[in-house]
Amino acid sequence: MNKKKIIIFSIISILFLISFYTINIYSNVFADIEQISDSIFSSTSGKIPDSIVSISSGYVVVIDKKYQKIYVFNKSENYSKVFEAPCSTGKNPGAKQVAGDLKTPNGIFFATNLLRNLSPSETYGSLAFTLDYPTLIDQRAGKDGGNIWIHGTTKPLLPQQSNGCVVLSDSDLLQLANFIYLNKTPIIISESINWVPYNYTSDSKDELEKILTSWNKAFIEKDIKKIDSLYIEGTEIKGKKREELHDKIKNIASLNKHFVLQPRDISIIKEGNNAVIIFDQIFDVNNENSFQGFYNKLILEKIKNNWYVVDEASPSEIGGKHLALAKDKQKESQNNDRIVQKEINNLLKRWLASWKSGDVQTYRDCYASDFRSKEMDLNAWISRKIRVRQNSKNIKIGIDNLQISVSANKAKAIFVQHYSSSILRSKGKKTLVLKKIDNKWKIYREIMGSIS
Repeated sequence: MNKKKIIIFSIISILFLISFYTINIYSNVFADIEQISDSIFSSTSGKIPDSIVSISSGYVVVIDKKYQKIYVFNKSENYSKVFEAPCSTGKNPGAKQVAGDLKTPNGIFFATNLLRNLSPSETYGSLAFTLDYPTLIDQRAGKDGGNIWIHGTTKPLLPQQSNGCVVLSDSDLLQLANFIYLNKTPIIISESINWVPYNYTSDSKDELEKILTSWNKAFIEKDIKKIDSLYIEGTEIKGKKREELHDKIKNIASLNKHFVLQPRDISIIKEGNNAVIIFDQIFDVNNENSFQGFYNKLILEKIKNNWYVVDEASPSEIGGKHLALAKDKQKESQNNDRIVQKEINNLLKRWLASWKSGDVQTYRDCYASDFRSKEMDLNAWISRKIRVRQNSKNIKIGIDNLQISVSANKAKAIFVQHYSSSILRSKGKKTLVLKKIDNKWKIYREIMGSIS
């Protein structure tokens, strides 16, 4: 073997050893975390996270960033752990402070939307739950950033591999989805779980229950000023929410003489100096003698050893005999989401096909009349695209890792775009901002970026 071949063989051998060593390190890291967390949990049998002050119904999701674990608890007669899986959080330790710091936020959150990926991608898997970070408490603390999700992946799961999201293997996420109810299931993200016995009573339990008792007493007595006194100055209920509160309590005094109007189905969650009280509140009786009520969340913060309400979140009123009708509304919402996602997918297919074929009229019809991108209006944008087509041959364009999020009549489609022609070859992350005009989805912003 000549000298040149020996050098090449040596380099290949070194690269192989480095690759093997790197893979082995990552495998050992997760194995070590699994072993440590298994030993931790074996010593926490019969215990729960101290963030769970009380549960009346439903589930609580708890994420331990230190040991890269996600758990789900509920309570029937006793507390029980019904789900456990490894997870991966932000590359950097500590609580998220600013956008781009590669940290996962700490606190109490709720899933606000469920995104379905019809073609599961390596990075995002089949599903993603969007979280309500930054909350009002986060904003008060000067924290920013966004797009914090719990999502799946079909890639090997490694510890602390995300940019801030909570990532599970796709199969585990599909199981987790059975326990998450949008805007209802608390999702606690902790730097490290503090485990306590099932029968442990939190020092904050009495204080938080007194806040709820005071809130309910003021509600029944129609004393909105008393309700205001429970809030930190400047965060009192205002605007439309205040009008809705007036409407709910206008008949409450007479009903209180005939019915028990105490909060029901109460759960209390606490993480550090933040807490959430979740409950159902009856406020009216219909003509057919069925109750009418609403589901409410009081968001609290502890300041100078006193708890104060900083926000209140009650979804649309739930009427009829069963407050559980909310589940039917969620199913209806999920069906509507699927319809909207199908409509947006059809728009994207038409957009791609018309660009590939050079059908300028159809391509233009995919855009809103007030479209803007790179300081160009729609006319300038189409003119530029026509010039590109005239100078290019063999245009090919494809997309993958498509993620669609919808809010009312606006939506975003985020995907990786692969583009090639006789003069250009590129790959990048594209965002299409959409809005609904005359019952049709149109593109009104288009942003191209690099892949992080």
